[in-house]
Amino acid sequence: MNGILKIIKATFLGGILFLAPLILLLVLFEKGYHIVQKITVPIVSSLPRVKFMGFALQEIIAVTIIIIICFAAGLLARTVYAKKLIQKIEDNVLSLVPGYAFIKNMNESIMGFESKEDLKVIMVPTDAGWQFAFLIEQINDNEFTVFIPDAPNPWSGSVVFVEKKDIREIEITQKQALACIRKLGYGSKELLKNKL
Repeated sequence: MNGILKIIKATFLGGILFLAPLILLLVLFEKGYHIVQKITVPIVSSLPRVKFMGFALQEIIAVTIIIIICFAAGLLARTVYAKKLIQKIEDNVLSLVPGYAFIKNMNESIMGFESKEDLKVIMVPTDAGWQFAFLIEQINDNEFTVFIPDAPNPWSGSVVFVEKKDIREIEITQKQALACIRKLGYGSKELLKNKL
Protein backbone atom coordinates (compact mmCIF):
# COMPACT_ATOMS: atom_id res chain seq x y z
CA MET A 1 0.00 0.00 0.00
CA ASN A 2 2.83 2.39 0.91
CA GLY A 3 4.57 1.63 -2.42
CA ILE A 4 1.41 2.47 -4.37
CA LEU A 5 1.08 5.81 -2.55
CA LYS A 6 4.72 6.63 -3.39
CA ILE A 7 4.10 5.87 -7.07
CA ILE A 8 0.92 7.99 -7.09
CA LYS A 9 2.71 10.85 -5.32
CA ALA A 10 5.72 10.73 -7.67
CA THR A 11 3.48 10.57 -10.75
CA PHE A 12 1.30 13.43 -9.50
CA LEU A 13 4.29 15.65 -8.68
CA GLY A 14 5.92 14.77 -11.99
CA GLY A 15 2.73 15.77 -13.79
CA ILE A 16 2.67 19.11 -11.97
CA LEU A 17 6.31 19.81 -12.84
CA PHE A 18 5.60 18.88 -16.46
CA LEU A 19 2.42 20.97 -16.80
CA ALA A 20 3.47 24.04 -14.77
CA PRO A 21 5.72 25.59 -17.46
CA LEU A 22 3.12 24.91 -20.17
CA ILE A 23 0.31 26.47 -18.15
CA LEU A 24 2.51 29.44 -17.26
CA LEU A 25 3.31 29.94 -20.95
CA LEU A 26 -0.39 29.83 -21.89
CA VAL A 27 -1.33 32.27 -19.11
CA LEU A 28 1.43 34.68 -20.13
CA PHE A 29 0.37 34.48 -23.78
CA GLU A 30 -3.28 35.08 -22.88
CA LYS A 31 -2.44 38.07 -20.64
CA GLY A 32 -0.11 39.50 -23.29
CA TYR A 33 -2.80 39.02 -25.93
CA HIS A 34 -5.37 40.93 -23.86
CA ILE A 35 -2.94 43.77 -23.09
CA VAL A 36 -1.98 44.11 -26.76
CA GLN A 37 -5.63 43.86 -27.77
CA LYS A 38 -6.43 46.93 -25.60
CA ILE A 39 -3.83 48.83 -27.61
CA THR A 40 -5.00 47.57 -31.00
CA VAL A 41 -8.76 48.05 -30.47
CA PRO A 42 -8.66 51.87 -30.81
CA ILE A 43 -6.39 51.60 -33.86
CA VAL A 44 -8.33 48.86 -35.64
CA SER A 45 -11.81 50.15 -34.74
CA SER A 46 -11.40 52.90 -37.33
CA LEU A 47 -10.61 50.32 -40.00
CA PRO A 48 -13.35 48.36 -41.79
CA ARG A 49 -14.35 45.13 -40.04
CA VAL A 50 -12.45 42.55 -42.04
CA LYS A 51 -12.01 38.87 -41.34
CA PHE A 52 -9.21 36.76 -42.75
CA MET A 53 -9.50 32.97 -42.46
CA GLY A 54 -12.09 33.41 -39.69
CA PHE A 55 -9.97 35.78 -37.60
CA ALA A 56 -10.80 39.44 -37.11
CA LEU A 57 -8.18 41.95 -38.22
CA GLN A 58 -7.84 43.03 -34.58
CA GLU A 59 -6.85 39.49 -33.52
CA ILE A 60 -4.34 39.13 -36.36
CA ILE A 61 -2.69 42.45 -35.48
CA ALA A 62 -2.59 41.54 -31.76
CA VAL A 63 -0.92 38.18 -32.43
CA THR A 64 1.53 39.83 -34.86
CA ILE A 65 2.48 42.41 -32.21
CA ILE A 66 3.03 39.64 -29.63
CA ILE A 67 5.28 37.78 -32.10
CA ILE A 68 7.26 40.98 -32.75
CA ILE A 69 7.60 41.63 -28.98
CA CYS A 70 8.80 38.03 -28.41
CA PHE A 71 11.31 38.37 -31.25
CA ALA A 72 12.57 41.71 -29.87
CA ALA A 73 12.84 40.20 -26.37
CA GLY A 74 14.82 37.29 -27.84
CA LEU A 75 17.21 39.74 -29.51
CA LEU A 76 17.51 41.72 -26.27
CA ALA A 77 18.19 38.52 -24.29
CA ARG A 78 21.24 37.85 -26.50
CA THR A 79 22.99 41.04 -25.39
CA VAL A 80 25.83 40.83 -22.87
CA TYR A 81 24.00 43.05 -20.35
CA ALA A 82 20.83 40.93 -20.51
CA LYS A 83 22.84 37.70 -20.12
CA LYS A 84 24.53 39.09 -17.00
CA LEU A 85 21.15 40.20 -15.58
CA ILE A 86 19.57 36.81 -16.28
CA GLN A 87 22.54 35.05 -14.68
CA LYS A 88 22.22 37.20 -11.54
CA ILE A 89 18.49 36.47 -11.31
CA GLU A 90 19.10 32.75 -11.78
CA ASP A 91 21.93 32.67 -9.22
CA ASN A 92 20.16 34.73 -6.53
CA VAL A 93 16.46 33.93 -6.98
CA LEU A 94 15.64 31.07 -9.32
CA SER A 95 18.34 28.79 -7.90
CA LEU A 96 16.20 28.66 -4.74
CA VAL A 97 13.36 27.01 -6.71
CA PRO A 98 13.72 23.23 -6.35
CA GLY A 99 14.72 21.59 -9.62
CA TYR A 100 14.98 24.88 -11.55
CA ALA A 101 18.47 24.22 -12.96
CA PHE A 102 17.57 20.71 -14.09
CA ILE A 103 14.26 21.77 -15.66
CA LYS A 104 15.95 24.71 -17.41
CA ASN A 105 18.66 22.44 -18.76
CA MET A 106 16.12 19.88 -20.00
CA ASN A 107 13.99 22.58 -21.65
CA GLU A 108 17.05 23.94 -23.45
CA SER A 109 17.85 20.44 -24.62
CA ILE A 110 14.28 19.78 -25.77
CA MET A 111 14.09 23.12 -27.58
CA GLY A 112 17.41 22.41 -29.29
CA PHE A 113 19.38 25.26 -27.72
CA GLU A 114 23.06 24.76 -27.22
CA SER A 115 23.82 24.70 -23.53
CA LYS A 116 27.17 25.11 -21.85
CA GLU A 117 25.87 22.82 -19.12
CA ASP A 118 24.62 19.87 -21.16
CA LEU A 119 24.34 17.08 -18.61
CA LYS A 120 26.43 13.99 -19.28
CA VAL A 121 24.31 10.90 -19.86
CA ILE A 122 25.45 7.79 -18.01
CA MET A 123 24.04 4.42 -17.00
CA VAL A 124 23.82 3.31 -13.38
CA PRO A 125 22.82 -0.06 -11.94
CA THR A 126 19.49 -0.33 -10.11
CA ASP A 127 17.59 -3.26 -8.64
CA ALA A 128 15.83 -3.66 -11.99
CA GLY A 129 18.95 -3.35 -14.17
CA TRP A 130 20.83 -0.51 -15.86
CA GLN A 131 19.08 2.82 -16.08
CA PHE A 132 19.71 6.17 -17.77
CA ALA A 133 20.99 8.86 -15.41
CA PHE A 134 22.42 12.35 -15.66
CA LEU A 135 25.73 13.18 -14.02
CA ILE A 136 25.05 16.24 -11.87
CA GLU A 137 28.40 16.76 -10.12
CA GLN A 138 31.48 15.09 -8.74
CA ILE A 139 31.62 15.01 -4.95
CA ASN A 140 35.17 13.66 -4.66
CA ASP A 141 37.50 11.40 -6.65
CA ASN A 142 35.27 8.38 -6.17
CA GLU A 143 31.68 9.60 -5.58
CA PHE A 144 29.22 11.38 -7.85
CA THR A 145 25.76 12.89 -7.62
CA VAL A 146 23.43 11.62 -10.35
CA PHE A 147 19.78 12.15 -11.22
CA ILE A 148 17.82 9.09 -12.36
CA PRO A 149 14.73 10.27 -14.27
CA ASP A 150 11.42 8.43 -14.26
CA ALA A 151 9.70 7.29 -17.45
CA PRO A 152 7.75 8.53 -19.29
CA ASN A 153 8.07 11.80 -17.39
CA PRO A 154 11.74 12.70 -16.89
CA TRP A 155 10.76 15.75 -14.77
CA SER A 156 10.58 13.52 -11.73
CA GLY A 157 13.02 10.94 -10.50
CA SER A 158 15.62 10.29 -7.83
CA VAL A 159 18.87 11.92 -6.79
CA VAL A 160 21.38 9.24 -5.87
CA PHE A 161 25.04 9.15 -4.92
CA VAL A 162 27.08 6.53 -6.70
CA GLU A 163 30.66 5.37 -6.74
CA LYS A 164 32.78 5.72 -9.85
CA LYS A 165 32.83 1.93 -10.35
CA ASP A 166 29.01 1.95 -10.74
CA ILE A 167 28.99 4.51 -13.55
CA ARG A 168 28.92 3.31 -17.13
CA GLU A 169 29.64 6.11 -19.56
CA ILE A 170 27.74 6.08 -22.85
CA GLU A 171 28.15 8.38 -25.80
CA ILE A 172 24.65 9.75 -26.34
CA THR A 173 23.30 13.26 -25.94
CA GLN A 174 20.95 14.48 -23.26
CA LYS A 175 18.30 15.13 -25.92
CA GLN A 176 18.53 11.53 -27.20
CA ALA A 177 18.26 10.11 -23.68
CA LEU A 178 15.24 12.28 -22.83
CA ALA A 179 13.48 11.26 -26.05
CA CYS A 180 14.07 7.57 -25.29
CA ILE A 181 12.79 7.99 -21.71
CA ARG A 182 9.63 9.79 -22.86
CA LYS A 183 8.97 7.00 -25.39
CA LEU A 184 9.25 4.33 -22.65
CA GLY A 185 12.45 2.98 -24.13
CA TYR A 186 11.34 2.73 -27.76
CA GLY A 187 14.34 3.35 -29.96
CA SER A 188 16.82 2.16 -27.33
CA LYS A 189 17.88 -0.78 -29.52
CA GLU A 190 19.39 1.60 -32.07
CA LEU A 191 20.44 4.23 -29.51
CA LEU A 192 22.39 1.84 -27.30
CA LYS A 193 23.73 -0.45 -30.04
CA ASN A 194 27.28 -1.52 -29.08
CA LYS A 195 27.19 0.73 -26.00
CA LEU A 196 26.06 -1.68 -23.28
